[in-house]
Amino acid sequence: MADGGVSDHVEILERWSRGLQMLHVAHNIASERFNRWNRVTGITTAMLSAVVGTTIFSSLSDSGLTSLRVAAGVASLLTAALSAGQLVWDYPELASRHRAAAVRYATLRRQVELRLANRDQVTGTDVDVTSSEWEEIEQSAPQLPIGVRRHARREIAGVPPRA
Repeated sequence: MADGGVSDHVEILERWSRGLQMLHVAHNIASERFNRWNRVTGITTAMLSAVVGTTIFSSLSDSGLTSLRVAAGVASLLTAALSAGQLVWDYPELASRHRAAAVRYATLRRQVELRLANRDQVTGTDVDVTSSEWEEIEQSAPQLPIGVRRHARREIAGVPPRA
C-alpha cells in the first residue's frame, strides 16, 4: 500500500481514538450521574415516606390541624410520584448500561492505541475492524444526554467543572 494510504488510515484512527475517549469518559459520567440520581430519589422517597407516616400519625391524634393533613396529603402524593418515577426511570439499569458501554469503548480505544503504536503497519483492515467494533458498541449503548457529552468534552480539555 502506498505511504499516503497508511498515513490516511493513521489519521482516521487518531481521530477515532479521540472520539472513543470522549465516549468512554461520557458514559462513565452518565453512569455516575444515574447512580447518584438513584441514591437521591431513593433517599428522598424514604424520607418523604417517614414524614408522611409521622404526619398521618400526628394528624390522627390531633384531627383539628387541617394544614397538617394537607401537608401529609401532598407529601404522600410526592412520595407516590417518586416511587413510580424510580420504577420508570430505572436509574440502576441505566447506570449499569452506561458503565458497560464505557468499558467497551475503553477496550476499543486501547486496541486503536495499540494499532497506532505500529503506525507503519496500519492498514485499511485495521480501520474496517475498528469501524465494525465501534458500530456494534453503538447499537447496544444507551443514548448520552447532551449535557453529559459537553461535560465529557470539558473534562478531556481539562476545563474545571462548573460550580
